Amino acid sequence: MQIGKIKKSIGGAIERFFELEISPLAWFAGFFGIMALRTFIESFLVRAQYYTEEKVIIYNIHNLFFFFLIFALIWIFLSLILKRKPQKLIGLMFWASWIIILPPIIDIIRTGGGIYWSFYLIGSPSQLWREFITIFGNLPSGIYYFGSKIVFIAATILISGLIYFKTKNILKTFLSAIVIYGIFFFMGAFPSLFYYACSFFGKVGSTSQAYAINIMQFYVGSTQIFGLKFSDLGYLMAYNLNLIFYILSFVLIAALFFMADKKKFLAVVKNSRFPQIIYHFGLFFIGLGLGFLAYRDNLNINVFSVSAVLILLISIWLAWMASVVVNDINDYKIDSVSNPDRPLPQGIFSIEEYKQFGIIIFTLSLLGGLIIGLKFAALLAIYQFLAWVYSSRPYRLKRFPLVATFFSAVASIVILFLGFILFSGDDNIQKLSPNIILMLLLAFTLSLPVKDFKDIEGDKKDGVWTIPVVFGEEKGRLIVAIGVFGSFVSSVFFLNDPGLFFWALLAGAAAFLIIVNQKINPRRLFWWVLGVVSVYGTILVKILFL
Repeated sequence: MQIGKIKKSIGGAIERFFELEISPLAWFAGFFGIMALRTFIESFLVRAQYYTEEKVIIYNIHNLFFFFLIFALIWIFLSLILKRKPQKLIGLMFWASWIIILPPIIDIIRTGGGIYWSFYLIGSPSQLWREFITIFGNLPSGIYYFGSKIVFIAATILISGLIYFKTKNILKTFLSAIVIYGIFFFMGAFPSLFYYACSFFGKVGSTSQAYAINIMQFYVGSTQIFGLKFSDLGYLMAYNLNLIFYILSFVLIAALFFMADKKKFLAVVKNSRFPQIIYHFGLFFIGLGLGFLAYRDNLNINVFSVSAVLILLISIWLAWMASVVVNDINDYKIDSVSNPDRPLPQGIFSIEEYKQFGIIIFTLSLLGGLIIGLKFAALLAIYQFLAWVYSSRPYRLKRFPLVATFFSAVASIVILFLGFILFSGDDNIQKLSPNIILMLLLAFTLSLPVKDFKDIEGDKKDGVWTIPVVFGEEKGRLIVAIGVFGSFVSSVFFLNDPGLFFWALLAGAAAFLIIVNQKINPRRLFWWVLGVVSVYGTILVKILFL
């Protein structure tokens, strides 16, 4: 009878975890807080270690992503094996996060004030296999996983017990235990496994030569990513792993979001506004190209430099999407008239849910920039501030013609800076021609009103005085078309190359005729103009640089 009561109590406690309703933002805030608590334990409750600010940032980000990847992988596996939506497990995963602080506490108790550094498993496939089947039983002398090992084993047992409680299937429980242990081992051996993967695709030496020295050389052998140079090899491995971890974390977050609510996920994708994404990515690559022309010696292509570019593209996309969230919330009245297919007018998100989604992707955007370097996070924060000033009260600068597009132009230049500084490093924008910056500011200020024609009725209703609202669609098209034409022609003078005149005249005329053509749907104007700009940009690069 007593055993039955205990089982019933445990079962009730477990079910209460499944019934907990916690928002994704609360989960992320709790997870970040627990990681901060672990950092406090490791940094202030044990013997002092000297770290530069740069090292502190890199190591803390590394710990954050290491544990997040473990949790995300286990979360996805539990969702699949228990056949429950991820949000039904959010309470369980919320409280399970506290296990993160146990390894250093266990180490402190064992050592009387110190902690064991849980080094990664670095070695050949045969060495890793021996560690796997012996549960880290063949580690070299002097390397310990005391607290981590206890927590990994305990977590595997507890999760397996949970699966048995929910499924009553011994075979499924046994196989699940192997998978959970495999997830822990996968993360512990990740540097070696990633090296093997690169070896398989021929990017580094063969797997048969996967000795510890070769693997470490892979991570610390290159002391430069484009213009970013590293003088201290002590944090280079963690820095490079952070690049890979961020990309994997982004993929797993997207997978969890899709599994949790396919409708919301697809609504976000549909609402991404692909012309603007292409526009933002184009600006970044223009910055990269200009950076390459100014710093050709900084070109170095490897898996980590490519990852840095991919992270900045993800961060730019997230920053853009965060600005979309801010815009959609503030333009709810406008969208109800002009864009009823967007997530808020359709009721797919509540306002509160949408706000929380915006905060999460805003944070992830800054985190992506911070992984590359503090200045990249600062530029992304500036971009977000400009987006807020543009859309939100008390500023809501989108109400004022040309002022609004000028601020949008400045935000666009910030994206270009991200690409340029990746090549220039500590030189920042010293070698970026002021004429190019001024040319782009003028061109964007005069051309970006193209996007306002699709919102005329909604903007008019909400008191947003864009050029199409003030002058009407027909005159507005003519005014904007003249501005766009002038932008193309002005490039000849800013770049001081008469050879561009014919092409600028041709492209400007084409854009002018497209914009004033009433038969072209206002929603498609941006696509058409973007196409002309892309063709002219290609010709410009060929004439000036090739």
